[in-house]
Amino acid sequence: MPKRVDHDVRRGEFADALVRSARVRGLHATGFREVAAEAGVSVNLVQYYFPTKEKLLIGGLIHLRALITERLHRKLAAAAGPAAKARVMIEELLPGDEVSTDLYRVHAAYAALALTDEALAAQPQATGPGELHPELIELVRAAQREGTMKPGRDPATVATNLLALTTGLSAYVLAGFHTVEAAKRILDDHFDHGV
Repeated sequence: MPKRVDHDVRRGEFADALVRSARVRGLHATGFREVAAEAGVSVNLVQYYFPTKEKLLIGGLIHLRALITERLHRKLAAAAGPAAKARVMIEELLPGDEVSTDLYRVHAAYAALALTDEALAAQPQATGPGELHPELIELVRAAQREGTMKPGRDPATVATNLLALTTGLSAYVLAGFHTVEAAKRILDDHFDHGV
């Protein structure tokens, strides 16, 4: 009897291989051959699941965002209270360890590619922290209600400022302009002054 293949699992394996390859080689140097080599399969098998490079890249992007989201939600579950959760969410966006650094690099490569690739730019996962913004707004609003964040400020503006600050700090960390510790101190100062 032939072995049944779970096609979603297989697609996920190839998307994961793309992310692993992009971590090492860069997204620009990752294609069907590199994904196939990373996954230990033929190029034809990868193309069966992702018939075009565009579909391969989009599959990798969706997988990458799932990895980032899973990691973030695991850390959020351990935080108590909306202000602490907001801080965890923001700090998790910093490239603070090997895994988050790799994920940030690959995601930044996707963001850069989306500037010139319309199909990729059309993917909601390529636009940055769009799905985090509403969550962060709600955390800020809840923290303001309980008095752990400065009241009276527009929660959407506070969330936008925090995400923008963290995005800039993340780029500074990767470029070697700041250490992750210095970036965290800047974020601490921001939070300590009521955001």
